[in-house]
Amino acid sequence: MMKKTILLLFVLTMSVSLLQAQSTKGQFMGGVRAGLTTSQISGDDLAGFHKAGAIAGLFSNVALNDNDNLKLQMELDFTMKGSHSHTLKNEVSYDMYALNLGYLEIPVLLQWRFAHVTIRGIHDFWFEVGPMFGVNLYAKERNASGPILFRLPFRRLEFSACAGLFYMFNEHHGFSFRFTNSIIPVRIPDWAINQRILKQFNTVLEFCYVYQF
Repeated sequence: MMKKTILLLFVLTMSVSLLQAQSTKGQFMGGVRAGLTTSQISGDDLAGFHKAGAIAGLFSNVALNDNDNLKLQMELDFTMKGSHSHTLKNEVSYDMYALNLGYLEIPVLLQWRFAHVTIRGIHDFWFEVGPMFGVNLYAKERNASGPILFRLPFRRLEFSACAGLFYMFNEHHGFSFRFTNSIIPVRIPDWAINQRILKQFNTVLEFCYVYQF
């Protein structure tokens, strides 16, 4: 696991260096992003984005044209995902299920500025889309009786698709919203009696504050 993580960090560093070498007229930018996530596991037979978490990371981007309305952005993020359910059975007992997942992720995003407003400042509206590569750092699964043991583990690597919108209300500050979903299953259960539970995918909504240097 550690070797794979180091390899991903090396690839990110080299890619950022290449982007910086290709940038002109100060178009290479970087920054930080942090916020909240709400997530679910598609395929666990529990509906709803009931698992709250957090996300934090670094990003770098470079303009791909002279108008500065098309960019390529790469990031290194830590993202909390999972699933949660808490249902009362009666007045004295309840059903509970909690799955906590942590991922180190590298999104590679194409960004397009579809609106630029200069009334009372600069307001930019962007659309972004692209793939995301992740490494599972931990997985903790439990119910009302305690930790759930002896289940098939989650796959170490994750490949996802990402799409979102973000709004920069001045040169440095903004907010973003993203939807991400696994393309390859993160786990294929071998214990399920319910045949609907055939494959499991991470589905995440992200709400972030963005600061660009």
